Amino acid sequence: MRSIRIVGLGVIVLMASLARVYTAPPVDGTGGPMLMGTVRSATGEALGGVPVSARAVGGTVTRSVYTDERGEYVFPAFEEPFAPGAYKVWAQAVGFARTDADVDLSRPGKKDLVLNTVKDFSNQLSGSEWLEALPSESHEDRRMKEIFRVNCTECHQPGLVLQNRLDEQGWLAMIEVMERATYHGWPGPNAPLRSTITYHKQELAKWLAKVRGPEPYPLKFKLHPRPSGEAARVVVTEYDIPTSVGKQERTMQDGSVWTDGIMSGLHGTGGIHDVQIDDDGNAWLTDSVNNDHRTIVKIDVKTGAVKGFKVVAPNGRASASHGIGRDKNGIMWFDTGGMLARVDPKTEQFEFYRTPFGSPTTTSGQIDIAPNGNIWMSARRGALMFNQQTKKFTFYQDKTIGDGQTYGATADANGNGWWTQFNMDNVVHADVKTGEVFEFPMRPPDKMEVVLTPADREFYHNIGGDRFSGTFARPGSQAPRRLSTDKNGTGVWVANWWGVNLARIDAKTKKVTYHKVPLNANPYNTVIDKNHIVWTNLTSDDAVGRFDPKTEQWTIYKLPIVGAELRHIAFDDARGDVWVPYREADRAARLQFRTQAQIDALKKAVGTQAVAR
Repeated sequence: MRSIRIVGLGVIVLMASLARVYTAPPVDGTGGPMLMGTVRSATGEALGGVPVSARAVGGTVTRSVYTDERGEYVFPAFEEPFAPGAYKVWAQAVGFARTDADVDLSRPGKKDLVLNTVKDFSNQLSGSEWLEALPSESHEDRRMKEIFRVNCTECHQPGLVLQNRLDEQGWLAMIEVMERATYHGWPGPNAPLRSTITYHKQELAKWLAKVRGPEPYPLKFKLHPRPSGEAARVVVTEYDIPTSVGKQERTMQDGSVWTDGIMSGLHGTGGIHDVQIDDDGNAWLTDSVNNDHRTIVKIDVKTGAVKGFKVVAPNGRASASHGIGRDKNGIMWFDTGGMLARVDPKTEQFEFYRTPFGSPTTTSGQIDIAPNGNIWMSARRGALMFNQQTKKFTFYQDKTIGDGQTYGATADANGNGWWTQFNMDNVVHADVKTGEVFEFPMRPPDKMEVVLTPADREFYHNIGGDRFSGTFARPGSQAPRRLSTDKNGTGVWVANWWGVNLARIDAKTKKVTYHKVPLNANPYNTVIDKNHIVWTNLTSDDAVGRFDPKTEQWTIYKLPIVGAELRHIAFDDARGDVWVPYREADRAARLQFRTQAQIDALKKAVGTQAVAR
């Protein structure tokens, strides 16, 4: 333990431009300058559901709002400590190029924007729009589409692949890189092969050359409706975080220009993974990339300053981190270097606890805190519980060992543990009082068609896909990724990645029900707020989903970015905000929710004081 050190990287001062907590200003217009306007097409059509973004020139914080059905938008007040001044304002939508404007926000103002159409909008498409456009008329097309979905979009969005156009040899070359790639890039030609991609690579290259080759193929794109109603009343504030590798610059492509397409995970940045909010509303995030820079970072929402903390391992390098949780006292708990760590946000003091089993905690884990204070975390072949009072760990072993991977882990209202076997379609539950372990196979009644051929079935059986492993790339699997519990109820909510659904397990009755996501988008994680509302991050679509279990109604909040790769979601019960990290863009987004009455008050406040820009 003496070899473990914490290095405070100092405050990397990022002059924030728009990070103030949103509150509706008085109707007389006091409280700082505001901005409103309209967005129309070149033909004069009012465009609703269009994100309009504003960023101070030289700033590092971007705020976005959405137009209503009349094409009108209005920003919250631009208040101190973010001095009014020169801003870049822009708008964009699928099918329309980005329009930029310069605005001097020294007083309330109006700025109307006009969007011009683009001929090729494919780079702007969401993952579900791409998948829905792929051919599925024949059995072979349905088979190849499903093989593509579970082999080529497990760790990134479909658009990252399909934004390219290559011949068969070009696609084969790309696939041969990807069959050795990991979440963090290409480790070289001697890395282990991903057997399922290798098995399908020849037919995948041929099929991709047909649908996305040099010759045009009639893909039938059906664009999703832009946000409206409640989904268009959200305010999204995005905070830049310096890249985790190398110099302290912004990531080379941050997804804010949609026509540029999706950034690649091979570019050497990325890594921001999980997020939690402290008592002061500041965000604490983990960095899942092994590098010499940092382990976790803190964003001060009042100033926009970012501070990095480096947990130095015995080899002198920074230990990566993945999962982070917050206990009832505001203490942050995270995994690093096979250990459980805690940091007090007020004192920024760290403590570390090494497990007695060597290093069973995983760097791809999840951490959650039970109401009784016990810490639950992912571990190899099961889950670990840490008792804060006794400082002792208890290991709960999987009932079926399988490949040994545990990804998601959470605790319910009674202090019992739940975790996922992502590659085995299992959710596992441990009863602390009895020590018993139970399994819940993920088998929804509306299971998708399994389109495997007899030869496919034999292959997947031989690699263990029917018995103990490999289901993450097997058509028809559910792949439960991460999960959370209702700490004020009995619901355990599971994000079934390939199944495109949320499974609810009743912790009391053990009954399992399934709720289909309205988009063909992959849910990665869940979080439940104090009102029992379920929130999930839809990784393939750069969106946040809100599900009301009482009404079974969904609301989808689209983010003003493409290619963010959302891998975690947190709810700030104290303020009612949602947070999501952008893994591939080194940013974090805060979603705040307005009522129509607040928006009307803002428009009235701007009123006749506004000056046309």
